Amino acid sequence: DLLCVLLPQYFVPGAADGFTGWLDVVAENDGALCISKAVATDLSTWLDAHAPQRSSSFEIDWFHLGADIENFATSSEIPREGDKVLQHLRSAPTFLMVGTLEPRKGHVDVLDAFEQLWRENQDVNLVIVGRQGWMVEDLVSRLRGHAEQGRHLFWLESVSDGYLEKIYGASSCLIAASYGEGFGLPLIEAAQHGLSIIARDLPVFREVAGEHAFYFSTQEGGSLATAIKAWLELRAVQQAPSSRGMPFLTWAQSARHLAKILTLKEACS
Repeated sequence: DLLCVLLPQYFVPGAADGFTGWLDVVAENDGALCISKAVATDLSTWLDAHAPQRSSSFEIDWFHLGADIENFATSSEIPREGDKVLQHLRSAPTFLMVGTLEPRKGHVDVLDAFEQLWRENQDVNLVIVGRQGWMVEDLVSRLRGHAEQGRHLFWLESVSDGYLEKIYGASSCLIAASYGEGFGLPLIEAAQHGLSIIARDLPVFREVAGEHAFYFSTQEGGSLATAIKAWLELRAVQQAPSSRGMPFLTWAQSARHLAKILTLKEACS
């Protein structure tokens, strides 16, 4: 992906400079294969603006990654109090975020939204699974000292694969609030568990989830709270978009697609 170039405000200073140098090297070659159509579009747009003198034969194509994670062995360790947390999550609609805490992921927007929902006495849970990343010190302080921590708010910094599976099973909906992604694997993981999806309206999320997700476009917590309440109303009448049947590739299918692209390129060269 080109995220640290396209969204430099969400990365540490200097990240974009090094990545731009790498893209310059990419542009000197014959082409590039991207992990989504959205990334291929981003790369094409960037090259048109920053490397217009590249070879006219430079080709861009894309393929999707595999997502058959259930085929791999996992750790099943459950932390102390883990079963108690799962029971709490099952007791009310629970919204799950999965991924490293970093500014791009939209955790601040989601926390703002849930604070409004809790002020309105909405009985909903927010569970965040992921380690602390960069430039999130204020967010971490809010989470650690939050009045709803352990009641309606749960930040699980380090969980085993097996326990994450149980968290997926105890949750009602995945929230994908990121401002940019290269692919969007958590959406597929949610679909594999039959979990509903609320996602920011990004081209790559539309590409991965299609009609199987509920989309929002706001960048403000209050408006996101309204969107979440709209989803809850749809859920109450069983009209919320279902992730069941959302297509995805196995790693074998992904590899075959990649090989087919390379073979076709070689045959045409």
